[in-house]
Amino acid sequence: MKRIHCIVEGQTELTVFTNILAPYIFFKTGSYISFSTLKCTGGGITNYSKLFIELRNHLRDKEKILTTFFDYYGILESHHFPNYQEAKQKQSDPTKGVQLLEQGMIEDLKSKGIETKNFVPYIQLHEFEALLFSSAEGFSLFNNSSIVEEIRNITAHYQNPESINDSPLTAPSKRIIAIFEKQGMKYEKIIDGNNIATKIGINTFMERCPRFREWVQLLISKAL
Repeated sequence: MKRIHCIVEGQTELTVFTNILAPYIFFKTGSYISFSTLKCTGGGITNYSKLFIELRNHLRDKEKILTTFFDYYGILESHHFPNYQEAKQKQSDPTKGVQLLEQGMIEDLKSKGIETKNFVPYIQLHEFEALLFSSAEGFSLFNNSSIVEEIRNITAHYQNPESINDSPLTAPSKRIIAIFEKQGMKYEKIIDGNNIATKIGINTFMERCPRFREWVQLLISKAL
């Protein structure tokens, strides 16, 4: 049985994936996946030099599969990720930008003599909340038909939930916050995000979000 460890961006991802991804991975492979949030940060992405230390330390364990879950939306120039310029300033296609950042981490580790065969870097396009647009039914928990309808209206304009992001003002999380505020409510990221995700379920996430599905399937293939 192989072990998998995932470094996630914050407490929301840790809570959600412990509840829905860990049981799914175990059911499919018999392997356990553990999670930890980024160190040296109060939430959000940290400087790559600090992340590098975490990656290096985990990859010293040759029996461990290491992966990540970070938001593409939140990675800034000041974080100094490898390939940042090519990915986010010279590349207009965010899907290709994500791939460049993922590959940049692999190449940087290799250049420093670190084995990467068990490393599966993953950056979510555009952020965790994109997954919550997989099904408007997840928002039925709040007994507010206006919220459900607005979620449906947004998803109708995109090929899949992972494509939802037009600007820093309309990222998936900003959209959810705005929808709740219109109803005099507050979106509690950890509690509400976990409840919505649990109601939707990982199978729907995988059905509607192709990059997320590919990541989970790759972890499963590595663990078998």
